[in-house]
Amino acid sequence: MNYSFLSFVLTALVINLAPGPAMFYVMNQSLKYGIKAGLKAAAGVEFGVFFYVLLSAFGLMFIFQQIPLLYKILQFTGALYLLYLAYVAWPKRKSIESSNVPSQNSTESARYSFSKGMLINLSNPKIGLFFISLLPQFISSDSHPAWLYFLLYGLVFNFGGICVNMTVGVMAHKLKSIIQKASWFDYVPSLLFLTIAILTIGRENLSG
Repeated sequence: MNYSFLSFVLTALVINLAPGPAMFYVMNQSLKYGIKAGLKAAAGVEFGVFFYVLLSAFGLMFIFQQIPLLYKILQFTGALYLLYLAYVAWPKRKSIESSNVPSQNSTESARYSFSKGMLINLSNPKIGLFFISLLPQFISSDSHPAWLYFLLYGLVFNFGGICVNMTVGVMAHKLKSIIQKASWFDYVPSLLFLTIAILTIGRENLSG
Protein backbone atom coordinates (compact mmCIF):
# COMPACT_ATOMS: atom_id res chain seq x y z
CA MET A 1 0.00 0.00 0.00
CA ASN A 2 2.73 2.45 0.99
CA TYR A 3 4.86 1.56 -2.03
CA SER A 4 1.89 1.93 -4.39
CA PHE A 5 0.93 5.24 -2.83
CA LEU A 6 4.46 6.66 -3.05
CA SER A 7 4.71 5.48 -6.65
CA PHE A 8 1.43 7.22 -7.41
CA VAL A 9 2.55 10.46 -5.73
CA LEU A 10 5.73 10.48 -7.84
CA THR A 11 3.76 9.71 -11.02
CA ALA A 12 1.21 12.44 -10.23
CA LEU A 13 3.98 14.97 -9.64
CA VAL A 14 5.66 14.20 -12.96
CA ILE A 15 2.35 14.43 -14.84
CA ASN A 16 1.37 17.69 -13.14
CA LEU A 17 4.75 19.21 -14.00
CA ALA A 18 4.24 18.51 -17.70
CA PRO A 19 3.35 21.79 -19.51
CA GLY A 20 -0.13 21.97 -20.99
CA PRO A 21 -2.89 24.44 -21.85
CA ALA A 22 -3.99 24.79 -18.22
CA MET A 23 -0.48 25.64 -17.03
CA PHE A 24 0.05 28.16 -19.83
CA TYR A 25 -3.34 29.70 -19.06
CA VAL A 26 -2.34 30.21 -15.42
CA MET A 27 0.98 31.72 -16.52
CA ASN A 28 -0.73 34.00 -19.02
CA GLN A 29 -3.27 35.27 -16.47
CA SER A 30 -0.56 35.97 -13.92
CA LEU A 31 1.57 37.86 -16.44
CA LYS A 32 -1.30 39.93 -17.84
CA TYR A 33 -3.44 40.61 -14.78
CA GLY A 34 -1.28 39.94 -11.73
CA ILE A 35 -0.67 37.22 -9.18
CA LYS A 36 -4.25 37.24 -7.86
CA ALA A 37 -5.64 36.42 -11.31
CA GLY A 38 -2.99 33.70 -11.71
CA LEU A 39 -3.96 32.04 -8.43
CA LYS A 40 -7.64 32.24 -9.35
CA ALA A 41 -6.87 30.59 -12.67
CA ALA A 42 -4.90 27.83 -10.90
CA ALA A 43 -7.81 27.18 -8.55
CA GLY A 44 -10.19 27.12 -11.51
CA VAL A 45 -8.27 24.56 -13.58
CA GLU A 46 -7.96 22.27 -10.57
CA PHE A 47 -11.66 22.59 -9.79
CA GLY A 48 -12.23 21.32 -13.31
CA VAL A 49 -9.97 18.34 -12.54
CA PHE A 50 -11.84 17.75 -9.27
CA PHE A 51 -15.08 17.42 -11.23
CA TYR A 52 -13.60 14.47 -13.12
CA VAL A 53 -12.15 13.04 -9.90
CA LEU A 54 -15.71 12.81 -8.58
CA LEU A 55 -17.06 11.33 -11.82
CA SER A 56 -14.29 8.73 -11.85
CA ALA A 57 -14.72 7.85 -8.18
CA PHE A 58 -18.42 7.16 -8.58
CA GLY A 59 -18.07 5.37 -11.91
CA LEU A 60 -19.89 8.00 -13.94
CA MET A 61 -17.05 8.28 -16.48
CA PHE A 62 -18.20 4.96 -17.92
CA ILE A 63 -21.09 6.92 -19.44
CA PHE A 64 -18.60 8.48 -21.86
CA GLN A 65 -17.34 5.03 -22.77
CA GLN A 66 -20.86 3.78 -23.42
CA ILE A 67 -21.93 6.89 -25.37
CA PRO A 68 -19.00 7.85 -27.67
CA LEU A 69 -21.03 10.65 -29.28
CA LEU A 70 -21.34 12.44 -25.94
CA TYR A 71 -17.57 12.21 -25.50
CA LYS A 72 -16.94 13.63 -28.99
CA ILE A 73 -19.38 16.49 -28.47
CA LEU A 74 -17.68 17.52 -25.23
CA GLN A 75 -14.24 17.18 -26.78
CA PHE A 76 -15.24 19.28 -29.81
CA THR A 77 -16.71 21.91 -27.48
CA GLY A 78 -13.40 21.97 -25.64
CA ALA A 79 -11.53 22.53 -28.91
CA LEU A 80 -13.80 25.48 -29.76
CA TYR A 81 -13.20 26.93 -26.31
CA LEU A 82 -9.44 26.67 -26.84
CA LEU A 83 -9.85 28.57 -30.11
CA TYR A 84 -11.66 31.27 -28.16
CA LEU A 85 -8.85 31.37 -25.60
CA ALA A 86 -6.30 31.61 -28.42
CA TYR A 87 -8.12 34.68 -29.73
CA VAL A 88 -8.38 36.27 -26.26
CA ALA A 89 -4.73 35.54 -25.39
CA TRP A 90 -3.37 36.98 -28.65
CA PRO A 91 -1.46 40.19 -27.77
CA LYS A 92 -3.41 43.35 -28.55
CA ARG A 93 -1.80 46.61 -29.63
CA LYS A 94 -1.76 49.20 -26.89
CA SER A 95 -1.18 52.90 -27.11
CA ILE A 96 1.56 54.36 -24.92
CA GLU A 97 -0.99 56.49 -23.13
CA SER A 98 -3.22 53.60 -22.16
CA SER A 99 -0.52 51.01 -21.48
CA ASN A 100 -0.38 51.78 -17.77
CA VAL A 101 -4.13 52.08 -17.30
CA PRO A 102 -6.04 48.80 -16.88
CA SER A 103 -8.90 48.67 -19.36
CA GLN A 104 -12.41 47.47 -18.56
CA ASN A 105 -11.80 44.37 -20.70
CA SER A 106 -8.66 43.56 -18.70
CA THR A 107 -10.57 43.90 -15.45
CA GLU A 108 -13.33 41.63 -16.73
CA SER A 109 -10.81 39.05 -17.96
CA ALA A 110 -9.08 38.96 -14.58
CA ARG A 111 -12.43 38.64 -12.82
CA TYR A 112 -13.32 35.53 -14.79
CA SER A 113 -9.92 33.84 -14.42
CA PHE A 114 -11.40 31.12 -12.19
CA SER A 115 -14.37 30.25 -14.38
CA LYS A 116 -12.35 30.27 -17.60
CA GLY A 117 -9.68 28.09 -16.02
CA MET A 118 -12.34 25.68 -14.83
CA LEU A 119 -13.85 25.45 -18.32
CA ILE A 120 -10.47 24.48 -19.81
CA ASN A 121 -10.56 21.19 -17.90
CA LEU A 122 -14.33 20.70 -17.75
CA SER A 123 -14.38 20.64 -21.55
CA ASN A 124 -11.65 17.99 -21.65
CA PRO A 125 -13.20 14.54 -20.96
CA LYS A 126 -9.81 12.92 -21.50
CA ILE A 127 -9.00 13.88 -17.92
CA GLY A 128 -11.72 11.57 -16.63
CA LEU A 129 -10.69 8.72 -18.92
CA PHE A 130 -7.11 9.31 -17.79
CA PHE A 131 -8.15 8.78 -14.17
CA ILE A 132 -10.04 5.55 -14.76
CA SER A 133 -7.04 4.28 -16.75
CA LEU A 134 -4.31 5.41 -14.34
CA LEU A 135 -5.75 4.88 -10.86
CA PRO A 136 -6.39 1.11 -11.14
CA GLN A 137 -2.64 0.69 -11.74
CA PHE A 138 -2.03 1.80 -8.15
CA ILE A 139 -5.18 0.58 -6.37
CA SER A 140 -5.36 -3.15 -5.68
CA SER A 141 -8.52 -5.06 -6.57
CA ASP A 142 -9.15 -5.95 -2.91
CA SER A 143 -9.27 -2.29 -1.83
CA HIS A 144 -12.74 -1.58 -0.47
CA PRO A 145 -14.69 0.54 -0.92
CA ALA A 146 -13.12 1.14 -4.33
CA TRP A 147 -14.82 4.52 -4.83
CA LEU A 148 -13.15 5.86 -1.67
CA TYR A 149 -9.68 4.89 -2.90
CA PHE A 150 -10.41 6.44 -6.29
CA LEU A 151 -11.52 9.61 -4.54
CA LEU A 152 -8.51 9.79 -2.21
CA TYR A 153 -5.96 9.13 -4.94
CA GLY A 154 -7.74 11.58 -7.21
CA LEU A 155 -7.60 14.25 -4.52
CA VAL A 156 -3.87 13.64 -4.07
CA PHE A 157 -3.43 14.20 -7.81
CA ASN A 158 -5.62 17.30 -7.52
CA PHE A 159 -3.58 18.66 -4.62
CA GLY A 160 -0.34 18.16 -6.54
CA GLY A 161 -1.84 19.98 -9.50
CA ILE A 162 -2.91 23.01 -7.53
CA CYS A 163 0.52 23.24 -5.86
CA VAL A 164 2.27 23.12 -9.24
CA ASN A 165 -0.06 25.58 -10.97
CA MET A 166 -0.07 28.06 -8.10
CA THR A 167 3.73 27.92 -8.06
CA VAL A 168 3.69 28.62 -11.81
CA GLY A 169 1.39 31.60 -11.21
CA VAL A 170 3.63 33.02 -8.49
CA MET A 171 6.86 32.45 -10.45
CA ALA A 172 5.39 33.99 -13.61
CA HIS A 173 4.49 37.10 -11.62
CA LYS A 174 7.95 37.26 -10.01
CA LEU A 175 9.70 36.86 -13.37
CA LYS A 176 7.29 39.16 -15.20
CA SER A 177 9.89 41.82 -16.01
CA ILE A 178 12.26 39.22 -17.48
CA ILE A 179 9.60 37.37 -19.47
CA GLN A 180 8.12 40.57 -20.88
CA LYS A 181 11.49 41.49 -22.38
CA ALA A 182 11.09 38.47 -24.64
CA SER A 183 8.25 39.91 -26.73
CA TRP A 184 7.84 36.62 -28.63
CA PHE A 185 6.68 34.91 -25.43
CA ASP A 186 3.43 36.91 -25.55
CA TYR A 187 2.37 34.75 -28.47
CA VAL A 188 3.20 31.37 -26.88
CA PRO A 189 -0.04 30.76 -24.91
CA SER A 190 -2.23 31.77 -27.86
CA LEU A 191 -0.29 29.59 -30.31
CA LEU A 192 -0.40 26.66 -27.88
CA PHE A 193 -4.18 26.89 -27.48
CA LEU A 194 -4.57 27.18 -31.26
CA THR A 195 -2.32 24.17 -31.95
CA ILE A 196 -4.08 21.91 -29.44
CA ALA A 197 -7.51 22.92 -30.78
CA ILE A 198 -6.50 22.22 -34.40
CA LEU A 199 -4.94 18.86 -33.47
CA THR A 200 -8.05 17.86 -31.51
CA ILE A 201 -10.44 18.76 -34.34
CA GLY A 202 -8.18 17.12 -36.92
CA ARG A 203 -7.87 13.94 -34.88
CA GLU A 204 -11.61 13.69 -34.41
CA ASN A 205 -12.24 14.17 -38.15
CA LEU A 206 -9.71 11.47 -39.02
CA SER A 207 -11.08 9.02 -36.45
CA GLY A 208 -14.67 9.80 -37.53
